[in-house]
Amino acid sequence: MKKPELQDHLYALEERLLHPDREADRKALIPLFAEEYKEFCTSGRVFNRQQTIDVLLTGAARPATIHHFYIAQLAENVVLATYRVTTTVAISHRSSLWTLRDNRWQLYFHQGTIAT
Repeated sequence: MKKPELQDHLYALEERLLHPDREADRKALIPLFAEEYKEFCTSGRVFNRQQTIDVLLTGAARPATIHHFYIAQLAENVVLATYRVTTTVAISHRSSLWTLRDNRWQLYFHQGTIAT
């Protein structure tokens, strides 16, 4: 996949995870998380895969917009995505490590940091 196509694809995956309430079945998002997934939340908490999935399956809708989405290919099957999210409460900087496994992209790590 060429960089513009890959960037569009990963952007679409990030949008799905940011707005799980838009999914017909939120459980369809679970395979997007690698087994080793970890998240450093904007709250300062650290979530593992199951904790993140639990929130994803029960979380309420929220207005949030992605800005300045950019990817950098770190290895053949590893991509770093960086972007900013604006909500009604805060602006945060985000980074995600995506890995290609079994011909599908999975989120390996995510971090959100409140912008100051």
